[in-house]
Amino acid sequence: VFAARPGERGTGVKRAIVDQTLISGVGNINAAEALWRTPLHYARNTRHLKSREVDGLLSHITQVMREALEQGGTSFDALYVNVNGNSGYFDRSLQAYGQEGKPCQRCGTPMRRDSFMNRSSFWCPTCQPRPRNGKF
Repeated sequence: VFAARPGERGTGVKRAIVDQTLISGVGNINAAEALWRTPLHYARNTRHLKSREVDGLLSHITQVMREALEQGGTSFDALYVNVNGNSGYFDRSLQAYGQEGKPCQRCGTPMRRDSFMNRSSFWCPTCQPRPRNGKF
């Protein structure tokens, strides 16, 4: 559904991928990681995405979610543990989320953090340049 409809709303790509009516289960952390891997800036307008970018993003979302599941998820809170009381350890693999000020693992530029929908969005200004006028 997402691949067929991302440009209909003309919104930022991160807003679209965390929209549960377009694609289910993608949270803030997984969205930041998939956008970094693609690489796309979170505010890039969905109307300007090329089909190869949508395909790449969906592939990276799948990869990120699979890796997170294999590693037991991302737990920053003691309330979120598995049935054995263990927290996940995907947070050790994060390349974007929570990396503000740290060097981008791809290019070395310090990562940035912006406020996004009462949360945070993390991005590399070199690899994921901010769109100009909603375009790339």
